[in-house]
Amino acid sequence: MQQLIEQWLVENQGEIIEGDELRLPAYAQQLAAVEAGQAYSLLSKYALLHIHGDDATTFLQGQFSCDVAAIAAGGVTLGSYSNAKGRMQATFILAGVDGQYYLLLRKDIAEGFRRRLSMFVLRAKVKIDAVTEQYALWLQQDAQAAQPALIDVSEHGLQLSIGHGLMLRLVSQPQAMLWQQGLQAVGSMATDYLFIRAGLGWVSQATFEEFVPQMLNLELLGGISFKKGCYPGQEIVARTQYLGKVKRRLYRANVRGASVKEGAPIITAATGDQVIGRVVLAAEMADGSVACLLVLQHTAWEGQPVLQDNPDAVIEKQPLPYNLPDAD
Repeated sequence: MQQLIEQWLVENQGEIIEGDELRLPAYAQQLAAVEAGQAYSLLSKYALLHIHGDDATTFLQGQFSCDVAAIAAGGVTLGSYSNAKGRMQATFILAGVDGQYYLLLRKDIAEGFRRRLSMFVLRAKVKIDAVTEQYALWLQQDAQAAQPALIDVSEHGLQLSIGHGLMLRLVSQPQAMLWQQGLQAVGSMATDYLFIRAGLGWVSQATFEEFVPQMLNLELLGGISFKKGCYPGQEIVARTQYLGKVKRRLYRANVRGASVKEGAPIITAATGDQVIGRVVLAAEMADGSVACLLVLQHTAWEGQPVLQDNPDAVIEKQPLPYNLPDAD
């Protein structure tokens, strides 16, 4: 797979720089391809785990926020993993294939997540393998990818819809690359813009243990089950849901007048230096603004939130592609 990726980088004049960021030329053309629904990208900032064994379904059902059993035979879901206080250490896309699982998450937290999850295996028949090097991980726009679903499993890899017009391909053999024809290759920043447009936030090292799952709208996106049994942080997640205490939500915005990084703190004049939100994803736009996903308190979103490090920057509200519940 590494040879395939290196060849692809040469063909597309790309490079992977510090932080595993994929850089490609002609950024304005990349953004245009995203707007036209014709983009695809190598997911260089993401990692893949393979979780398998006789007890894999039962084990994961007791660890993750999502309903693992519901996708065991073949399916796809968003999900999260939290500490005992309900603060997320990872968000992921999970695909079930005949009782084994493939889990995509941000690369900068992947090894720590794998080690921590492995601590709880104990005597269960479960193996958690890092398999990123065995696959090329691709994201593409596809108008038919409306809902999470397992589309295809073959000797060449996996194809799955993650919804919101986004298709994920886990390619294990070069023969499975013909689908790229007619699409425009884009880099990591344009890929972040794809997720921003879809309203899909990711936990990274910059936002590690900052949010409970509802703050990334996971219950609205099918990433939380309230009918299954216990998992780490479940009591906090359930209490947040049923006692009406979802005080922060994921929102979409454009920022003008400042560069923006993941994890950047947000404040308001009313609360002074108290941090009431953070940037989850950010992508530069052709007009010099920065498209973002932000986690903010409801009251701050209705007021005038500002970046703590760039208080003169203007935060402009943008719509999400799905509806949020009324403020609690």
